[in-house]
Amino acid sequence: MQYTLSLTTRMMTIAGLCLLLLCVLLFLLGVEIGKKISSPAEGTAPAAALTATPPSSAPVGEAPSPPVAKP
Repeated sequence: MQYTLSLTTRMMTIAGLCLLLLCVLLFLLGVEIGKKISSPAEGTAPAAALTATPPSSAPVGEAPSPPVAKP
């Protein structure tokens, strides 16, 4: 028994599209894994939150008053 396989233009197009789709999906998987690896661990605050100062209650345009020491 002998099998004859022929790759027609249609089959080559389908194979090429599947290869392209596989490459795109592997790239996207790598991006998602990279996001997971580079994100900070749960429970830690981002650096921006650590350096942020709380907003003052002074109206816009006025400087906040300095804290007063109690005797």
